[in-house]
Amino acid sequence: MTIPVVHLKKKEENRILSGHLWVFSNEIQKIDGVPEIGDVVEVRSGRNESLGFGFYHPRTLIAVRIFSKEFVEPDADFFMRRLTSALQLREQIFKTPFYRLAYGESDFLPGLIIDRFGSLFGVQILSAAMERRKGIIFDVLKGLFSPEAVYERNESSTRALEGLPQSKAIVYGDELSADYGEEGVVFRVHPFTGQKTGFYFDQRYNRIFSRQFAPGSEVLDLFSNEGGFGLNMAIAGAAKVTAVDSSDLAVSNMKLNAEINRINCIDTEVSDAYDFLNRSIASGRKFDVVICDPPSFTRNRKSVPVAKAGYRRLHEMVFQILKRGGILLTASCSHHILRQTFEDVVASAALKSGRTLQLLHRAGASPDHPVLPAMPETEYLKFTAYRAL
Repeated sequence: MTIPVVHLKKKEENRILSGHLWVFSNEIQKIDGVPEIGDVVEVRSGRNESLGFGFYHPRTLIAVRIFSKEFVEPDADFFMRRLTSALQLREQIFKTPFYRLAYGESDFLPGLIIDRFGSLFGVQILSAAMERRKGIIFDVLKGLFSPEAVYERNESSTRALEGLPQSKAIVYGDELSADYGEEGVVFRVHPFTGQKTGFYFDQRYNRIFSRQFAPGSEVLDLFSNEGGFGLNMAIAGAAKVTAVDSSDLAVSNMKLNAEINRINCIDTEVSDAYDFLNRSIASGRKFDVVICDPPSFTRNRKSVPVAKAGYRRLHEMVFQILKRGGILLTASCSHHILRQTFEDVVASAALKSGRTLQLLHRAGASPDHPVLPAMPETEYLKFTAYRAL
């Protein structure tokens, strides 16, 4: 079998040699062969040295997603080995089978996200190469785990970059829910109807960290979704939690989670976060702790200036309803907003609001979202805790 070869321009190999796994289209000098979308290609340097093997796409900025230094056929055995390796890591870290099982490039499965909820699995495919092989992936999941259900959650807008439509389907089994326990809080997870793949495991450790600020506090949980932070704060002794989200379904599920945990100190509100903030500012309402965990503000690098302005405006409003000496727990999941950029924006908003910040804590996603040091794109979540004087 002849493998097509992608030759890089001179001096374009340094990033790949350091461990980065993407080849961009403008780095390619020539291609030997006529690879189709999702085909395996070999990547070689300008000096014709082999750099690895990856999946090819002729019409995207990310032209090659490298998955191995040596040639390996991406068949059932390949996916079995990669998923088994990913599983071994998660089982070292977590006591129960609730975690992100596969995190794309970080688990050397580019464009593949799998979340595990006990015997239920939510799968998100973000690359054409994985889309082409999804039948193999589903079969491997069945063989490895004997799941009750597998759900295809391909509603991400980023699929359009690969020429893929959005889709959602029950691949195997029925529409089921699972109860996930997080250090004393129980979440009823709905992998087929919840946001993204059903639940946000990435903030797991940050939710636990946040509990120390809960006792006796009046807490605002903005962009609360199904209550990840709010329920953790409530069970840790918050006097009152106000949870705000624009989704009726998310708020309904949060109420259910509160009932399951026998928590009665949470007020929920279906509202746009900015509308809620404007009303609170107008009425002079203040909070001891504000949790701010919005969805991504960026789609690409071009949108970074707009995203920075959006984060600045949001935090300027938050500082108006946060008490002096109050705690701000804020996060950005925007891939194209770097940590320093995010912290600079928060600091700028504080300065404009006449507030002085004490930085208490920095963190990222939980370890089922491992980061490749040479590939900053694998580190998307920034979580920061401040005291605002």
